[in-house]
Amino acid sequence: MSSRGRSCQWTLRWLTLLSIFVGLLSIVSYATGAAILLRMAQPKLGASWDANQFYFMEGAATALGLLIAIRLGRRLISESETATRSTMWTGIAAAVVFAPLIHLCSTAARLGPEAFGFGAQNWVIGRTGYEVGKQLDKVLIAGIYFLKTTCLALIAGLALVAIVVAVIFVSGAGAETVPDPSVQS
Repeated sequence: MSSRGRSCQWTLRWLTLLSIFVGLLSIVSYATGAAILLRMAQPKLGASWDANQFYFMEGAATALGLLIAIRLGRRLISESETATRSTMWTGIAAAVVFAPLIHLCSTAARLGPEAFGFGAQNWVIGRTGYEVGKQLDKVLIAGIYFLKTTCLALIAGLALVAIVVAVIFVSGAGAETVPDPSVQS
């Protein structure tokens, strides 16, 4: 594997871990109301975090889904140079569609059981008590929302990988990896 391929894998790994960290931090902060502690220590930073933590969660979930899709797509390509090329082009395409995809995936993730009248909140509160149940319900809702957004971005990312790989092969940039059946070796 070339140094460019290793560098690409290293970058994807760290971006994936960063997305997971930001997502978990946002989920915990949103669900527990921890932004108030930051607001006491640093009022301006705390107010900014409190106003935007949900957007950080949506962005991290979308980025995580796209990064997982890019990493899966890279593993499906056997030739390392084509895999590196398609990973870089998919990363560029993902950066271009990232902002619109945040809104699309987060809006689609909001559809769920609550839209049809089913509420897990009463069940959780009934089992654990009001105070603990309210906190668990908030963590549950935020976690499921994060996972749904990530899965929707994963689907969109896999479609993006397929489009980029198809363009690479149609343009002839990846044609050296496809054996010609008419040539006898």
